[in-house]
Amino acid sequence: MREWFYHPGAAIIGFVSRLLWGARIEGVEHLPRSGPFILVANHCSNLDPLMMGWASGNQIGRVVHFMAKIEMRRWPIIGWLATQSGVYFVRRGERDRAAQTFSLSALADGRPIAIFPEGTRSRTGHLRKGKPGAALIAMRSGAPIVPAAVSGTHRIFPGGSRWPRPTRVRIRIGEPFTLSHQPTGRLDREALATGTERIMSAIEAMLPPEQRRVG
Repeated sequence: MREWFYHPGAAIIGFVSRLLWGARIEGVEHLPRSGPFILVANHCSNLDPLMMGWASGNQIGRVVHFMAKIEMRRWPIIGWLATQSGVYFVRRGERDRAAQTFSLSALADGRPIAIFPEGTRSRTGHLRKGKPGAALIAMRSGAPIVPAAVSGTHRIFPGGSRWPRPTRVRIRIGEPFTLSHQPTGRLDREALATGTERIMSAIEAMLPPEQRRVG
């Protein structure tokens, strides 16, 4: 896996994000400087993975391996750059054992990964229901979870606009926590649901009221 573009790309994204949207990061001190962790964040713009790469690993001199949808691999330029930045891909809507295996292997090697537990973008900016994948990997690996909340990026390209709009972007990183470690055996649905809800609640607590869950 190639990683050479992670830090140069993150530096470019950080410069652009600060210049155009006044992007600020809060809570960098919560990012572990060594050992594995699972970064989890809300997702409401295609820019979120890029900004989170800048706001996380680039701040502490580490490469965070982001899980991304397999379709991204075919995007012109962006797809190739992703393969040069430590990104690994998942087939959404099915049990992708290869992605799960990579996640657990990376964590076992002491490397951090990043997952967007909603599984897809929120078009409105509101936090959506979380899927159990992040909780499953956390419970199997025992790695700490670092929650993060991205606010404002849903207003950059409103309604599918081709041109970016002015807005303010904030990225808040919360304190790490762990779920119950269950390296073997069957994980029941209730345990996964409880773990997923804890993850989503940690993210939601850092979002502004207008981006929290509806209903």
